[in-house]
Amino acid sequence: MDFSEPRTWLWSAAILYLVTFLSGVIQARRGLAYPAFLLLALLAVGYFLQTRGLYLRGLSTHACPLGNGMERIQFIAWSFVLTYLIIRLIFKLQLLGLFTSGLAAVLSFISLFSKGFDPHYWNEPGYQKLFQNPWIELHASVAIFSYGVFALLTVVSAMYLVQHSALSAKKSSAFTNFLPSISQLEMAADKLLLTGVLFLTSSILVGSIHWFQDLNNVSFPKLFVTIAVWLLYLGLWLLHLTHRIFARKFAIACLWAFFLAMVSMSTVSGKKETEATFPQSLENQRL
Repeated sequence: MDFSEPRTWLWSAAILYLVTFLSGVIQARRGLAYPAFLLLALLAVGYFLQTRGLYLRGLSTHACPLGNGMERIQFIAWSFVLTYLIIRLIFKLQLLGLFTSGLAAVLSFISLFSKGFDPHYWNEPGYQKLFQNPWIELHASVAIFSYGVFALLTVVSAMYLVQHSALSAKKSSAFTNFLPSISQLEMAADKLLLTGVLFLTSSILVGSIHWFQDLNNVSFPKLFVTIAVWLLYLGLWLLHLTHRIFARKFAIACLWAFFLAMVSMSTVSGKKETEATFPQSLENQRL
């Protein structure tokens, strides 16, 4: 294996996330609790491997690696694993780490399996760096990090639906016995939703510093999509705050919101913002 190649580290992280998830599922189905320290340690090692891979890719792109689909998906997975490692100290939610490793594995394998997701745009003639303006780099990285928080919100929402289904059917299993109560899960989901909205709000405010300075280079389709995702999650949080949507409907809404947010990423083309940095062939590679 070539350890100077970023994808080697990213593949290693993906495999470790998958092994962590599968071994945890086997333990739960046997009615055995997954050792909390071991789960945390495996996720931390996976996070280190993924961080190393993204760092090496950043050396090639001369910026935070967000220039193609593989990099953006990897950064989202990296963000929500980091978010889990942080909130693990606050919320004692059993199996949250297990679900986190599962989603991290899925996103990692999706991003790595398709070579089409990972064009080497930095090798194109005329390439200098991914972001011409540091404010736009900060805006993009914070925005993608907020998507990572929303991904962890999706994990918590999925756990809620599994637990709610088991309670409604009045059937428990070795697996659901380890899940937190639905009240704990809904409380955690609300806090994660607010955290993600605050990060995305900060991203928009940072981006506006550049947008107002140079309106001619603003990609309005990208701006529209970003604002739409922000309004979607802000509206969802306000509806939950006012008790207009809660419980199972709230969890389902969180799942759909993340699906729409991920779809929106593929519709964004930062053409105007990249003309000063990329050759013509790379215009559609930026977030």
